[in-house]
Amino acid sequence: MKLKKMSLATRYIILMCALLLAVNLVMGFVLVGQTKIALKTQINARMLDTAKTAAAALDGDKLASVTASDTYGDLYDEIAGVLRLFADNTDLTYIYTIQDMGNEQFGFIIDIDPDDPGMFGEEVVTTDALINASHGTPDVDEEAFQDRWGRFYSAYAPVYDSTGNIAGMVGVDFDALWYEQQITRYNVSIIVISIAAVVIGTMLVVAIVSRIINRFRKLYSELSDLSEDIEELNRDIAQNQDFTELIDEMGEMESFAEEPDEKELSVDAIGALSSKLKFMHEQMHHYLAVVHKIANTDTMTGVGNRNAYNNIVKSINSQIREGKASYSIFITEIRQLNSIYDNLGREYGEMVISDIVGILKKNFGNENLYRIGDGEFVAVLNDLISTDRTNRITREFDADLKDYSSQLDDITLAVSNGAANYDPVIDREFKDTFKRAENSKIS
Repeated sequence: MKLKKMSLATRYIILMCALLLAVNLVMGFVLVGQTKIALKTQINARMLDTAKTAAAALDGDKLASVTASDTYGDLYDEIAGVLRLFADNTDLTYIYTIQDMGNEQFGFIIDIDPDDPGMFGEEVVTTDALINASHGTPDVDEEAFQDRWGRFYSAYAPVYDSTGNIAGMVGVDFDALWYEQQITRYNVSIIVISIAAVVIGTMLVVAIVSRIINRFRKLYSELSDLSEDIEELNRDIAQNQDFTELIDEMGEMESFAEEPDEKELSVDAIGALSSKLKFMHEQMHHYLAVVHKIANTDTMTGVGNRNAYNNIVKSINSQIREGKASYSIFITEIRQLNSIYDNLGREYGEMVISDIVGILKKNFGNENLYRIGDGEFVAVLNDLISTDRTNRITREFDADLKDYSSQLDDITLAVSNGAANYDPVIDREFKDTFKRAENSKIS
């Protein structure tokens, strides 16, 4: 079965959710570990405080004097009463007193468990904490131990007599299940919070990414509308006969990148938008080039129009001010153009103009020619030319013009031309050079 390609947005959502999950898992494990240590320390401190307080409340001389025969006597009841006070007011499970029987062996003195008390001298499970307490240091079991009453964590504290000797120890047992439930409860809270953070984070990611994708779709739609407007503008320009040759010269749009398929939005909205922008950039670049060409080209002759001529004049004037100018100009004027229009018609006159422009292009190049009047043209060359070269160009132009005139039976052409080089001494602006070229015109 062919699998549907996963969208980029879906991949982003999965990636961000996986990242959120990983971060929350790491933070959860760290918090669980830290909480377990802190909680264990807190519970152990409570256990130890209970044992130490109970030990301090007992009379060590009386505890040391207790024997097996004192069970349920006045001395037993007095010590048991103190122990019951702690049993009734704390979370402990059992509280009892212990005697050191030597060789790290320990036995009960008094156990107040009403159901199954440990008998006097009955062995108590030996732990490291109990050994430490027998040496005078209150301590808590780090690991649970098992005896016939169950599984417990215990704390022990020494009881001192009036001479400062250890008369016995107080032991307090906390049910291991209760102890571990306290820790588990906090662990579960952290896990629930972590899961909630992942779920909420995932919902936020989905909402944000969906909003972004929808915005991309709307933007893509707006760009598509703009692209259609540009296409319509292109068709209008292409259908205008005045601009057909210009567009043909600049080439068609075959080199454009392929327009992105709108189906790409469902796979990669960002990539589709990027492709659309690239496509439209190429469109706009082409159309701006066409518009620029149209704005600066005389549609009848294909040479620069008055707008292009004004731009080159501004550029040259700037070069003059900066001391970087170097140029030459040639002026050509068809003198009896109005007579041709009147006697032979506008179409014939335009034919004559186009043919003479062809001769000018041959001598000066299309890129250097500007039509500044109905029958007046200026060639602007980007360097100074010698008098010999000026004379040679003039002779070639006159020869071509004479040859062309011989082909016209209806009229005798009268064309004047003049030339001038830029002279930094006397030319403060382009118009100064132009005036000298105008004054040098010969027919």
